[in-house]
Amino acid sequence: MKKELYRYIKLYLGLFICSLGAVTVLKSDMGLPPWDVLHQGISKVTGITIGQASISIGVIIVLLDVFLGQPIGVGSVINFIFIGLFMDLIIFLDIVPVVNTLSGKILELVVGIFFYTYGTYLYMIQGMGCGPRDGFMQILTKKFNKPVSVIKNSIEVIAFVIGWLLGGKLGVGTVATALVMGVLLEWMLKLGKVDIKNLHHRSIKEEMIHLKNVISHNE
Repeated sequence: MKKELYRYIKLYLGLFICSLGAVTVLKSDMGLPPWDVLHQGISKVTGITIGQASISIGVIIVLLDVFLGQPIGVGSVINFIFIGLFMDLIIFLDIVPVVNTLSGKILELVVGIFFYTYGTYLYMIQGMGCGPRDGFMQILTKKFNKPVSVIKNSIEVIAFVIGWLLGGKLGVGTVATALVMGVLLEWMLKLGKVDIKNLHHRSIKEEMIHLKNVISHNE
């Protein structure tokens, strides 16, 4: 039971670190993250808000993930809900400083990318389900048998290029995030001896059965 509790703590901690990284990248003011460039571009073309565009793209990718066989786990649902809540909390608490020097902005961007990547790594390896975009990355990594760095970087670059063509704004931070995160995530997975192609994620049903068995065993 203690082991399962640690898994959930690591899941939430990973998502919080992801959110902290995302806010830090935004605070560096070096450019929107790749997916947000896409959301901004869609917002400009369709007239919906950036938030609505993000949700819409998320739903579409979830459906695509399910179609391609990626299980929707408890972690997928928690990801969908808590990433936004954690970001709002971090912004409300104002724990990430705004810096005005170029060196400070670059440092903040680098720290933000590291946090975002490590948070992704930490929550993914719990095997409880991925967020829509990370699940899509894992599916394509398995399907094409290519390194994580190639798949993730390609997805991020395609996202910001489409967003830019639709009118979203690019920055140095956008390009840096797109090109660095995949490489950094692959390094973390290798360091942790995790093969993402063989990383199994429990579906919600599998997770409930597993927890039921754990509780029964401890009674």
